[in-house]
Amino acid sequence: MMRTPRQIEIDRCLLLALASIPEEYVHRDATLRADICRCVDPVPTTAEIDAAIRHADTRRRITGILTEDGFKWKIADAGRAWLAENP
Repeated sequence: MMRTPRQIEIDRCLLLALASIPEEYVHRDATLRADICRCVDPVPTTAEIDAAIRHADTRRRITGILTEDGFKWKIADAGRAWLAENP
């Protein structure tokens, strides 16, 4: 299925947020969502962010870790490759 330009913009912001932190760290879910909201205009809805996270997770561009504090995320090699191919 083709992604819309807005979906691609949200995807890019999601991956850029995760790529901006050192590899050994993970991003809290709430922090990731806040970073996406700061990057995309107009601010994406919760549903749009949920869909972007699902899309990236399904394609193994990100890795989710369920902790006692909730989900934490980190970028995967496929996510770094996607960013390199979609500047």
